[in-house]
Amino acid sequence: MSARSKPFQSATVRAATAALSGGNPLRRFLVADEVGLGKTVVARDTLAALASKARKFTVYYITSGLKVADQNKVELLRFLDKNEAKDALSTIDRVGLIPFEERRKEKIRLYAFTPTTSFSSSQRLYGGKAVERAFIKLLLDELYPGLTDAFPEGYIEYGATSGWPWACEEAQGKFDNVSALFKTAYGRALRTEFGKPARENILRAIETSKYGQSLGRMRKALAQAALDSAPPDLVIFDEFQCYRELLDAGTDNPLARQLLAGNNGTPPPILLLSATPYRFYAERWENGVGAAPHVEFFKIIEFLGGSAARAEAETQFRRFGDLLHLIGHLPADSRQAAIEEAQALKHHLERLLTPLMSRTERPVSDHAGEPAPPSVRIEPHDLDVYRHFTDHVSPKLAGSAVSYWLSVPLPAQALGDRYQISRNIDFPATRSVPRLGVTNCFKPPKDGWGSAKLRALNSLVPTEVLALPWVLPSLTWWTPSGPWAKMTQSPKMLIFSRFRATPQSLAALVSLEVERKCVGKSNLPYTAAWKKRHLNPKPNQGPTLALFHPSPFLIRAVDPLDVKGKATVKQIRGRTRQQIIRALPASIAPEAPNARSNRRRKPAWAILAAIERAQKAPLAREFAAVQRSWGRVAPKDATLQTLLKQRQEADPITWLSRWELDALVDLALGAPGVVTGRALYRHLPELFDFQEQHFARLVNFCWTRLRTYLDRPVFWSVLPGEDATQKYQNACVDGCLEAVLDEHFWLRKSKVNPDGLIEDLSAALAASVGTFGFKGAKKKDKIRIRCHAAVPFGGTETETHRQDHDVDEPPPARSEEIRSAFNTPFWPHVLATTSVGQEGLDFHSWCDRLGHWDLCSSPVDLEQREGRVQRFGGLTVRQPLARKLGEQALAQARGQASSPWDIIARDADKAFEDDKTGLSPWWTMEGADLKRHLFALPQSRDIDRFAKLRAQRLLYRLALGQPDQEDLVELLTHHDVETTRLLQALTLDLSAFSREKRLDE
Repeated sequence: MSARSKPFQSATVRAATAALSGGNPLRRFLVADEVGLGKTVVARDTLAALASKARKFTVYYITSGLKVADQNKVELLRFLDKNEAKDALSTIDRVGLIPFEERRKEKIRLYAFTPTTSFSSSQRLYGGKAVERAFIKLLLDELYPGLTDAFPEGYIEYGATSGWPWACEEAQGKFDNVSALFKTAYGRALRTEFGKPARENILRAIETSKYGQSLGRMRKALAQAALDSAPPDLVIFDEFQCYRELLDAGTDNPLARQLLAGNNGTPPPILLLSATPYRFYAERWENGVGAAPHVEFFKIIEFLGGSAARAEAETQFRRFGDLLHLIGHLPADSRQAAIEEAQALKHHLERLLTPLMSRTERPVSDHAGEPAPPSVRIEPHDLDVYRHFTDHVSPKLAGSAVSYWLSVPLPAQALGDRYQISRNIDFPATRSVPRLGVTNCFKPPKDGWGSAKLRALNSLVPTEVLALPWVLPSLTWWTPSGPWAKMTQSPKMLIFSRFRATPQSLAALVSLEVERKCVGKSNLPYTAAWKKRHLNPKPNQGPTLALFHPSPFLIRAVDPLDVKGKATVKQIRGRTRQQIIRALPASIAPEAPNARSNRRRKPAWAILAAIERAQKAPLAREFAAVQRSWGRVAPKDATLQTLLKQRQEADPITWLSRWELDALVDLALGAPGVVTGRALYRHLPELFDFQEQHFARLVNFCWTRLRTYLDRPVFWSVLPGEDATQKYQNACVDGCLEAVLDEHFWLRKSKVNPDGLIEDLSAALAASVGTFGFKGAKKKDKIRIRCHAAVPFGGTETETHRQDHDVDEPPPARSEEIRSAFNTPFWPHVLATTSVGQEGLDFHSWCDRLGHWDLCSSPVDLEQREGRVQRFGGLTVRQPLARKLGEQALAQARGQASSPWDIIARDADKAFEDDKTGLSPWWTMEGADLKRHLFALPQSRDIDRFAKLRAQRLLYRLALGQPDQEDLVELLTHHDVETTRLLQALTLDLSAFSREKRLDE
């Protein structure tokens, strides 16, 4: 797999580039590919194609929020080299500040904005950043001398205190960058905004309106002037369905109107990206009085192609809908004429729309061979929880109590005052109802927590598997053993629920069960169970340092893949011994001079230090460089500095005993630092270029991130072994850690440059996922439970809900940090979330299991959920690729010190180059199955609804552009398999890839 676009994406790039270059007179194009099909890659290559024809090129990338912007803005510039991309990406986050940037030399400049900060309507004006107001003051002082002296005291500061001097200094330092053209444009924008004479009208506005309102108008004029003086050459609207009003810019949003209209009546090219640009399917309840969800589709057509294109589309879709209704009502032997007319109309609509948009979709499976989901078993004590909860809620809200009980584990304690149904209610403690308390965290009730769905989850993802520190690779280099032998499939699961409290309660109780089984003791308080550490440096504890030392000698000398076939660990150990002997400096013999000497057992860390010091040219200076890298890790850690001094002063050796050689073999194959370093070395051959900081970053990661991650009480308990050395060296071999990291680094290379891989992983492991507070016995009591093996997406509790939090607790992680952590092979293994706000986010890297804790309501929502996991190069496709091509790749990687996954990627592209969909193998292929789990009760309506949603998913796209979509789909789904197949063939194919194939034919 590489960052290069695939054939279907390249076709979309060609279509978009043609439209934005004038093929569409309005120069607008929509990429509406289904979720997970790489719309950002299409945008990146379209940007590159358009920019290649220009001397200077400015891009406005606008998206709904920082989560998506952070993930995508760097990807948009990956066609540039690292330094060019860094220079091209501006840190300016609002339009009005663009003119204050230093004048740039680079050809391309990309700005990332959100609608609220840069293009808010006249109804949403506010004072903005202090530095913006400082710039405005400088401009006003030049345009209207003395005006700001007449401002009320504290007006321009607008609440800024200690930060105001800095803002003024920052503004003054950059004011020389402002052109005379912009100053003139700002004066013009002020006169337009406030009217003439501007000076008097500005003062009047300050007197007669709120300060934020008048300052907001000055900021709006600032942005208008920026647009006037530095218009964009391309505007990218990403996930624009979240801010659709920007495209309908009217009199209340002159900024957006100006952006769309451009300078001198020449609108900029506009590229729209969204998997859901309009509602593909609306249920009956969405078609209320005056509502017409299908009209969104026609509005988009009008935005892209003008009113004539919309009128033509409405006429043709109306006739298409009439034909579909006719086909649905006609007997099977009377449909042929209607089907043929519908087919002709389908092709006409495709010709009308494909110059304006492209939508690529995965082939839809009918799940014919997939068994019905097993139901979740209800037990008597579950009903005790239900009665206890419903007996105490308000009668007015009792109707919704069942939904909360079914979804939220421990509802009486988890919901708290944030939900109206449980606000200001003290649920009394009773013997028959489980209750989480300060003293019973590690002693759950005999019958569990009274949640049938939670029990089902525990059976799907066993606690002993959740407790492991990483998952197995798709391609194992040898047979997993130890605790990993029980990991028959990846424990990573993405769970969707209805209520926000569900992910928090679920994650906390799953994590609590992991702790209870691994570290819970009746005499150990819950708060103390997490504090025990075993890998902190102590005097004379060289073995700990050796575990996390990425030894250049062992990394270079040993390649576990340099064996014949898929060897056993015993065979690999024998080959490793040979590799070490061959790489030893000439001054060190691989065996003792006599039997008595052979009993020597110098510590492995001292042996390794002596070998590294004995290296000759060209590696003679490497030991000193390694020591310097270590010395910078924790310069104030006296214990670590002592250990490094002992390494520096290790006695030289001239031979190795058998035991010492065995210890080196153990380190080479099992030390976390060596394993990590060798996995990175396969993807970063410049690792040991000490003029760069690659090795220093690796050392820092191994000691400050990997060591602290592995030093958790749960891992210490679950990993077999007598001491740290034995536990972690065995774990790295038993759990195939090197193969795991090799696969992860290969996967991340499509998003991150090789020299950024270790920092990328470091940032993901740094996520502190916080706690969730259950309501205690007293009104203000909170019982805080750690979330780690399972976490809620969207965070644990925000600070606004944590006024009583422990000052020693780390702050909760941001959603982006949690997403990054879940997309590694490490903790968390379970991620629970609601369906809200997931657009554009991926969770596919190591997850192929999707849990419907609460079922969604429409086939589109079902598709959106699955699209979070079924994405480019995800685990669902890597596993069958590994089965198909893995053995051959391992053989070819032998002795090359390269990643087997580089070979698999190359061979996979060749093997599937004739794929008709353009989606195989990186999105879909035979055996790439998403594992779906429905948490439904026996005889629940959800079981039938799930089957209905899957049937509707086959045909809902036929309802595009039609009113009463649910009625139409229900009419069409009540037919035999052959009719369903014929109806599916009538679905519009708006893919640019298919369009090119049709033209070729």
